[in-house]
Amino acid sequence: MLIIVSESLGRSPIVIEVARELSLNLSYFGSVGSLDRLLSGESRRFVVLGEEEINNEVVDALVRAKRHAVFGLIVCADPKTLRASNRARAAKTLAAYPNVEWLARDHDSSMLSAALRKCRRRMLKLGKDELEKALLNREFFLRYQPKVERSDGAEWKTHEAEALIRWRHPENGLLGPLEFLPEAEAFELIGPISEFVLFEAGTQLLRWREQGLDLKVCINLSSSQLNNPLLAHNYQRIVKKLGLECASFTFEVAEQDVASSQAPHLLVLKELRSMGFRISLDDFGVAVASLGTFEQLPFDEIKIHASALKRAQENPVALKVLAAVTGLAHNLGISVCAEGVEDQETFEFLKTIECDKMQGYLISEAVMPEIIRKVYNSSKKSIVSVA
Repeated sequence: MLIIVSESLGRSPIVIEVARELSLNLSYFGSVGSLDRLLSGESRRFVVLGEEEINNEVVDALVRAKRHAVFGLIVCADPKTLRASNRARAAKTLAAYPNVEWLARDHDSSMLSAALRKCRRRMLKLGKDELEKALLNREFFLRYQPKVERSDGAEWKTHEAEALIRWRHPENGLLGPLEFLPEAEAFELIGPISEFVLFEAGTQLLRWREQGLDLKVCINLSSSQLNNPLLAHNYQRIVKKLGLECASFTFEVAEQDVASSQAPHLLVLKELRSMGFRISLDDFGVAVASLGTFEQLPFDEIKIHASALKRAQENPVALKVLAAVTGLAHNLGISVCAEGVEDQETFEFLKTIECDKMQGYLISEAVMPEIIRKVYNSSKKSIVSVA
């Protein structure tokens, strides 16, 4: 799928990062003529406009394209400011478009990514029968993102890989999990899909062992799965059927899903842990509310969100808080993983807070299982991408 970005936004790292994250091809336009050409044809795409491109000529090009093309529209400007200017007509037309998201001019990658996902979901309009057919026809597959761990000395070695589901849709191409898992939740298909992921990941572990790779795998759990009292027993059954140990699997749950130590679904996590599965607290943001119940939650690992790392790099107080959290985790026997590590500067920074593990594009993006061998066999003091 193509993302068309106005030249006024520049070839910003934010756009490039999000395009890579969502597996989008990237093109730029600097004139109405080039926008017309990029919008020709019937394939789905996105258009991202900066404030400078919001004029009648560009809007007219979008209106013409709407007759034959399906596209999502991201507008990086304040609609109130536009309506109060000589571009009121253009702003009104854009606001009436059925698949539009508005962003501030100073948006970040998370905001742009979320807006694009919303637009893409509106374009897809997935049905329950499509998801059921995808399971039956094995259109889903897994990619794996390595997680490196500090070993003796200065070396980092790969011991784990996170299993990430993708859908090779027959019409819409490659889809990431956020493009179809919300529908799977709504249609109550998340259970069969998660069991597929567990079985496929376990099968891949066996293949890696045959190749001499001693790895473990991490799998994401949604909040709705944590309401299933049979989840732990079902997962234990699948793992035993494969002849594997429960300790070979780590289940990752988002911080927001376990904000309270009294949450009922924590019983499911505790049961998983009692069977030998490991539990990781994903997207940990180092919030004060999190620290209040930190020691009461059944976790073996916390994954520090990339935004928390960035704040700590820029703010001395945030750095002290992050270092304190890391120290508390270690005192409780909990390992600490940094996620979203994308540059050497962040890698060097992690040494100052004694982070145990890291994951991100600096090491490798999510790749097909055969490429994991390259990461597994590399142990370097200076981490470089192998994807």
